[in-house]
Order: sequence, then C-alpha cells, then structure tokens
Amino acid sequence: MHTSLRSLDFWRIILINLLVSALVYMIMPLWPCLLEGRGDATIASSGWMMMLFGIGLFLPGAFSSYLVDKYRRKDVCLWSILLLVAVSFLSTLHLPIYIVGIVRVLQGAAFALFHISLGNTILIDVTVSERRDLAAFIYFWTCRLALALGPALGVLALRPSLSAYVQYFSVVCAAVVIYLVARINLPFRSPMERKLLSLDRFWLPSGWPLVLLLFPVTFALGVQMAYNLHPLYFIALLVGSILSLILHFGVFYRSDTRAEIVVGFLSILGSFILLLYQDDEWMVRVSAGLMGYGVGCVSSRLQSFFTVVSKHTDRGSAQGTYKLTFELGLCCGFFVSFICGAIGGITLCWVCVLSLFLALLIYLTLVHRWFLSHSRR
Repeated sequence: MHTSLRSLDFWRIILINLLVSALVYMIMPLWPCLLEGRGDATIASSGWMMMLFGIGLFLPGAFSSYLVDKYRRKDVCLWSILLLVAVSFLSTLHLPIYIVGIVRVLQGAAFALFHISLGNTILIDVTVSERRDLAAFIYFWTCRLALALGPALGVLALRPSLSAYVQYFSVVCAAVVIYLVARINLPFRSPMERKLLSLDRFWLPSGWPLVLLLFPVTFALGVQMAYNLHPLYFIALLVGSILSLILHFGVFYRSDTRAEIVVGFLSILGSFILLLYQDDEWMVRVSAGLMGYGVGCVSSRLQSFFTVVSKHTDRGSAQGTYKLTFELGLCCGFFVSFICGAIGGITLCWVCVLSLFLALLIYLTLVHRWFLSHSRR
C-alpha cells in the first residue's frame, strides 16, 4: 500500500466518514418511533421523512464546487458536519411535522456537502494521483460498513435500557469527528475563482447508464431494510458486505468485470426469493447476508466504473454521482416501503425482483459494451 494510504491524514478521513455516516444512518429505522403519538403524523410520514432527506441531497448541487473552491476545504467540511449534527439533534425533538420535514431537507443537504468536501475533495488532495482509485474504493467501502452499523445502533436505541448509551455515543462521535477534521493537514491553496453554478464535484452527466444500474440495487436494499428492522438483520448484512470485500480481492480482482456484477445481482435476487418463500427467522438472516454480499459486489464494481469512464479532472464528479445515486435509491426504497405498508410488501418485493432482473439484462446486453467503449483508464 502506497505511503499516501498509510498516512494519518488518510485514516483520519476514513474514520470521519465511518462515524458521520453511521450517525446519519442511525436515524433511518427510528422514524416510526420518533413520529409516534403526533396527531398530524402517520406511517406514511416516516416515508416522507426519508424522501425529504433524499431531496435535500441535491440542494448543494451546482453551488458545491463554488463553496469548496471559494473557502477553505476543511472549513466547508467542518461547517457541514456541525450543521449535520445540529439538524440531526433537532430531528429527534418533538417538533411540528412540517418543521421536522424542513430539518430533514437540511440534513440531506449537509450530508451531501460533507461528502463533496471530504470524499470528493480532501481525500483526493491527500492521495497521490496513481492511488486515488484505491483511496476512493476504501472510502466508499467505509460508507457501506456504516450502512450496517448505523441502523443496528438505531434499532438498539429503541430499547429503553440502551437508548441513553446510544445518545452518549452520538455526542462522543460528534466530538471525535470535529477533532479529527481539525487535525487533517492539507497543503495551502489560495482560493480559486469559480463560476457560481457548476456541476463539478457533484454530478457526471455522461455516467447516466451506470446510474440506471445502481439505482435499482440500492432501492431494493432500502425496501428490504425497511421491512427488517432487527439488529441481527444488520449484523448479517455487515457480514455479507465484508465477505464481498474479501472475495473481491481474492476471487474477482483479476477476473472478467462482468463476473462480479452478475454474481452480485444473482445474490440480491436470491435474497428476495428467500424472503418471498421462507418466513423462518434464520432464513431472514441468510437473506440479509446475501443482500449485503450482492450490494457489496455490484456497488463496488460500479463505483470503479464511474471513475474509469470519467476524465481525470472529473474524478470528484464521478464519485459525487455514485454517492448521490446510492443515497437516493436507498431513500426511495424506504419511502415506498413506508407508503405501501405491510400489505403491499410482497408486491413491492416482486417489483424489486423484476427491476433487478431487467437491470441485469440491460447491463449484459447494453451497458457493458458502453463501458468498454467509454473506458478511459
């Protein structure tokens, strides 16, 4: 591993990403409980809270590049973290439903700006050019681990005996993150004059075929997570994710790129088939493991595709597109699940199976050929 990936600054960034992402994902399973007892709240309101977060992700949009170039990168990251912690705390208070909705939009905007400043800018600055692909791979794998750890902590917070400890954990994490950001050493760079509106570091328009593949995968993950709010489910999800990481380097690293994606899609499809035809508690855990493994395979390979089809100067935009698509699909999956409720769960699972099967066919017949013709590295 190159020295730039063994530096303290790099691992500070990875730890910051893990803690902040876990704090954000921790609130995902709590919305039905947080909104319980309010006269103007329904189960559908929990879905809208997730959807408003997804909408907020696009708020920084064309202004994000201007903010990162106009002001110090660490300051933008630090202020986005402070805003994220503040609005996350407000979202747990007993506020009117429309205020909570506004807070959720702000939380999504702060989370997007956090990743744009940290993952799409600072991470690239502290890593040498030839190791930035591996650095991004590690960074986004940390996000996937946080996606299992965060909701598991959130589910534990529903238990009265553990809720106080989880709140203390949140405060400690926020303090540690702020300290770590302050300790990152970045080379001096004078502010750049940029246009107020720009898609740089935010969105890569040419990556739309990969967006069409990634969205149904994360949508299916959001659907399954919404219907299985149990700590053991997320532990199994974490085990599956770690297994996909091991097999990525042990089996698929030098193989045909199609192999890992096909195996990943089949694993996710198998996860839904188990849920549809088996209601045994342990089969649900196996299904979670298959889901974690499949999402790990597909999303990690697609993340590298986003980087490979972009120009060298568009690396941050490619990473931003990947992250936004991942989060939006997850939010939409939760949103539709809460809207449909338990009655429409089986129908929604079959919709996920059909969309995943079509996505796999589209990849094998069209997108893989497009990727080979647009690959730049």
